[in-house]
Amino acid sequence: MLTKKQLKLYKFLQNYKEQNEVMPKFDEIREYMNIKSKSGVHQMLGYIEWKGYIKRYPAQARAIKIIKEKA
Repeated sequence: MLTKKQLKLYKFLQNYKEQNEVMPKFDEIREYMNIKSKSGVHQMLGYIEWKGYIKRYPAQARAIKIIKEKA
């Protein structure tokens, strides 16, 4: 189960991917979620990944894959 903020980010990732065919940059996520640092984005993505909704691939730009289609 995702928290409200995590769900907001998860839906943003889904919508962004549908509209742009790529995942957003950390700065775009940070701006959308009103997070002050990239480490905050990294942490939030980590929680969503830990819960099994996404998969991240280190050292690759925009390397996020949605695993679960519904949150």
